[in-house]
Amino acid sequence: MSDQYQPKHKWRETWPGESHQDFSGFDGEQSFGRIQLDQTSHGKTGMWKWNITHIPWVREQIVPHSGWEETSREACRMVEDHYEKLLKSHGRPKGR
Repeated sequence: MSDQYQPKHKWRETWPGESHQDFSGFDGEQSFGRIQLDQTSHGKTGMWKWNITHIPWVREQIVPHSGWEETSREACRMVEDHYEKLLKSHGRPKGR
């Protein structure tokens, strides 16, 4: 069994055919986050940038809502963990 994080949600290429370097996370039809391989930031090149995207029902953000991780799986973990906190703090069910 792998110690590598297994995403809980559906992840799709944000721009299909663009070298698997940019993905968006979905809970049903709700987009909630994005990860991108950073190829330009000084000191961050080769790392995965993660961020929570605009979610219409979020009235109060939890910070930090972006950052960098060394692997795409860890970036997924950060986005999904943050999204779960938003669901809990806003009393929202998944897939809404």
